[in-house]
Amino acid sequence: MAFEQKPNTGAMFRNTQKKSDNHPDMRGDVYLDKTFLINMMDKSKGSLVKVSLSGWSKESAAGKKYLSLSASEPWEGGQSAPKQVVPDDEMPY
Repeated sequence: MAFEQKPNTGAMFRNTQKKSDNHPDMRGDVYLDKTFLINMMDKSKGSLVKVSLSGWSKESAAGKKYLSLSASEPWEGGQSAPKQVVPDDEMPY
C-alpha cells in the first residue's frame, strides 16, 4: 500500500545538505488542506496567519529519525484547553 499524505500534517528530517551554521538543522514540508487554510486566513485579523504545530519524534522504517508534524487551529483561550493528543508509542506508562 502506497503512503498517503494526510491533510494538515508533515515531517521534518535532518538536513543532510547542511554545510554551515547558517543552514537549517532540519528541513521538511507540511501539507495544509485548502479549506483549513482559507478558514484560517478568513479568521486572521492582520496580515499574518497563525497556525499551531505539534511535533512527535519518530523513526522511519529505514531507520531515519524525523519529526512528525500536525497543524491545527491555534487555541486562543476560553473555557477549556484543547485536547492534547499523545501518540500511543509515547504514553508515559
